[in-house]
Amino acid sequence: MRIKPLLITLLALPLLLQAQEKIESPKLLVTITIDQLRSDFMYEFEDLYTPDGFKRLLAGGRVYPNSYYAFENIDRASATATLVTGTNPYTHGIVGERWLDRHSLNIVGCADDSKQQGLYTNDKVSPVKLKAIALADEIKRATRGKAQVCVIAPDCEAAVMQGGHAADVVLWKNDDTGYWCSSSYYGLFPDWAANINKTIVGRSAKWEPIFPTELYNNFGDKAPKQFSYSFNGKDDIRLYKTSACMNDEVNEVAIACLRSGDMGMDNITDMLSVTYYAGNYNNVSMEDRPIEIQDIYTRLDKNIADLLKEIDRRIGLENVVISLASTGYVVEDDSNDEKYRLPSGTVHMDRVKALLNVYLSALFGKGDYIDGYFNSEFYLNRKMMEQLQLNKVDIVAHAVEFLKTIDGIEDVFTIYRLGGMLSPELQYVKNGYNAKCSGDIWLRLMPGWKMAKDVLEASNLVRRSPVTFPMIIFGTGVKAEVINEFTPANIIAPELANSLHIRRPNDNCLRIFR
Repeated sequence: MRIKPLLITLLALPLLLQAQEKIESPKLLVTITIDQLRSDFMYEFEDLYTPDGFKRLLAGGRVYPNSYYAFENIDRASATATLVTGTNPYTHGIVGERWLDRHSLNIVGCADDSKQQGLYTNDKVSPVKLKAIALADEIKRATRGKAQVCVIAPDCEAAVMQGGHAADVVLWKNDDTGYWCSSSYYGLFPDWAANINKTIVGRSAKWEPIFPTELYNNFGDKAPKQFSYSFNGKDDIRLYKTSACMNDEVNEVAIACLRSGDMGMDNITDMLSVTYYAGNYNNVSMEDRPIEIQDIYTRLDKNIADLLKEIDRRIGLENVVISLASTGYVVEDDSNDEKYRLPSGTVHMDRVKALLNVYLSALFGKGDYIDGYFNSEFYLNRKMMEQLQLNKVDIVAHAVEFLKTIDGIEDVFTIYRLGGMLSPELQYVKNGYNAKCSGDIWLRLMPGWKMAKDVLEASNLVRRSPVTFPMIIFGTGVKAEVINEFTPANIIAPELANSLHIRRPNDNCLRIFR
């Protein structure tokens, strides 16, 4: 009889030890997304950095220096949606910032939602078009809605995608007024953000190099020219967003968010997401403005250091997990292509559409075979084909053969070509396709070629080139290491979920790199 209590104790001992060894979840997750950050520049400019920004994350975190997006035609919205869901546009549905709606034949935004009302903006937006679960949603679900999720970004598309479906506060800067704004989807506009807007009225900003210009010599310039840009209140907001001043303001709002309440102050994991900018000023190439890009990275390093210091002071970095990633593309200025006699050219989609329609009419009978086009994609007139009982597969096949004969077109893709088992290259193409919003036929241009801008496509047609970029996970429970393999960006959401001890977003990639 005396042995029984001892036996019960021995049986219970493993459970007691397991409870004692239970790993506490971090108090705060901070996700940093940097639009157009690239690995080569981040490392190239490291002599200009402080010890407390990029260098701190690189030295103490798990670093993937060769990260990439496993699909084509990357932009800010499709990249951000991929980061937060752990899957590609084929599943999450965000193929870009805009696309052509098949039913109305109007161009729609990835965040458009007419059921909502804008707060400090006329834009009506929500994450309704994001078809996969985001990391922020899983944090909310794991904490039964108690976690606070706050998102701050210069632009609407990045902000809405970062917030997933369940964020509490999602803020971005209004292109027309300069106010920070939001959507009724997220409830009432926070008082602390409204107070910031009061200080923005009439505010001006000036951007000059933070260091003497002779230190900006990473591109071989011995005597770089000084620059100075002034921004006044509500004027040139879009231009302001491509300057280092925008990153300063993002930091100001992020720190105000931290100070406004008790985010990260209890045992429930909260989430703060910030987006910075690391592209060229006014989208002009680094060859023409070499100091500006170096100064943007240098000031961005300081922004990150300041944010980390504030988090450390309030919460303690030992209680935080921080991620850093990029949107994985650069907007290039091609004005020097002719100067260096590089292979280049322009494809005019309106002309290609007209020629294609003439060709198909000659083969299958007179008609309007193309409903519309956007970027490099054609949308076929499916209704007409059904009414006339035309063979769509046959029409598409002839269209592909015709399009391949046009100068500047390297390859042509259709959903028929992307069925079944695929090569890695074709899988890469399919990852960027989505049946509900992509076209029936889409083009890949020759290297150096670009699409012409016209009224329909407006400002969306800038050439975007994919680049490798760094991803970093830093903080409690994360081992410092460098993983040099080429790593797809969609691993970061499940990796962060592991660090938070919650389940991964439901459609994320299966392979986890270690």
